[in-house]
Amino acid sequence: MKKIWLLLLPIALFVIAYLAKPKSTAPTQPAASHSSHSLSLKCANCVEEYIFEVIQKGSNIFHYPSGPMPAHTVSTQEAKKIAAYLTTLQGLEPSHPEWVQEGKVLFYGNCVGCHSNGGRGKPGYFPDLTRRPLLGIQKLRSQH
Repeated sequence: MKKIWLLLLPIALFVIAYLAKPKSTAPTQPAASHSSHSLSLKCANCVEEYIFEVIQKGSNIFHYPSGPMPAHTVSTQEAKKIAAYLTTLQGLEPSHPEWVQEGKVLFYGNCVGCHSNGGRGKPGYFPDLTRRPLLGIQKLRSQH
């Protein structure tokens, strides 16, 4: 019984920390500063930067019933590594290929709960991170 509590304690602490974060009421649209050129679908650095900004700043671009993606769920360095991994799901070469393996581990430790195994998400609730182009980039490009 003691082992179960030791396993559940980190999860409980994460949930408490997540719920204690102040919620922003203003909807965010990450990467809004990008021009349509900088959101090029074949530009690995552009895709990687967009993903990094979403992780860092959060996003409510889709107004999903599951709510906005919260900002700063991981450290800046971890966000960069996750972005490197997710860039490979787009079939692109990340700026730091040496970060991909660690980024994958970080993704599965922090993001899989919403974006599911392999990053496929859940339609209408959590975006598919394997979709080409990423739905957020497509939406931002159509606004320009």
